[in-house]
Amino acid sequence: MNLIVMWMMNVRLSQQSSFSKIFGLKLILLIAINVSQVQAQYRYQAPKGMVLIERDTVQIGSENGRADEKPTFPFVIRPFLLDIKPVTVGDFRKFIRFTRYATNAERMGRSYVFNPEKNKWDTIPGAYWLYPHGRDSSQAKSADPVTHISWNDAKAYATWIGKRLPTEFEYELVAKKASKLKLQDINQKLWHWCNDWYRFYGEQDYYTKRINDRKTLRGGRFVHSKASYRPSQRMSALPYTSTSLFGFRCAKDLQ
Repeated sequence: MNLIVMWMMNVRLSQQSSFSKIFGLKLILLIAINVSQVQAQYRYQAPKGMVLIERDTVQIGSENGRADEKPTFPFVIRPFLLDIKPVTVGDFRKFIRFTRYATNAERMGRSYVFNPEKNKWDTIPGAYWLYPHGRDSSQAKSADPVTHISWNDAKAYATWIGKRLPTEFEYELVAKKASKLKLQDINQKLWHWCNDWYRFYGEQDYYTKRINDRKTLRGGRFVHSKASYRPSQRMSALPYTSTSLFGFRCAKDLQ
């Protein structure tokens, strides 16, 4: 009888050992998978106020566009982070207070304001990021996108905050996917400064050869009718130029 009981106990222990081995292994695998998923999620989790733009291929340009939008060609965009909304007046004020930076518009004592009634740019003395329509006008609201920003100003802010300006190809990709990405004001009011020097796509050494002194901007639906707007539209201006429709948002490389 005792031998039978001992044999049964050994069987149970053996079964328990097999059970532990099998299900213990499964448990370890599940834990490893979950840890891996958490690590991947943590690695690619966008910081507050930014969105992850995944690797993608975008068709650059438009055959129905202007000369500087041709020829069209595919381009692979590596993953990066982008601000959900443009830099605001409040954001820029923190930068100014910390660095005592003076924008190009402040140093020049004037900036350009778009006049929709006359469809032209007016030179307004005293216009700059805090007083968009001149010293005699009201201050800009903290939540408004900051304007009257030159490329130099945008670059200085991006460097200060540890980010960068997006490339124009990155901007074209997100402009075509704006609704899906839930980005604010990407195809609406502002022309956004991009990091690139402006040139035609057909030029040799597009990335390394500087052929003029103008920087590229993207966006600008406010000026153009919705019927004529294209995400491939481009604009250029000298790096120190500021207007009431020039703003920016920042990008950041994945670590």
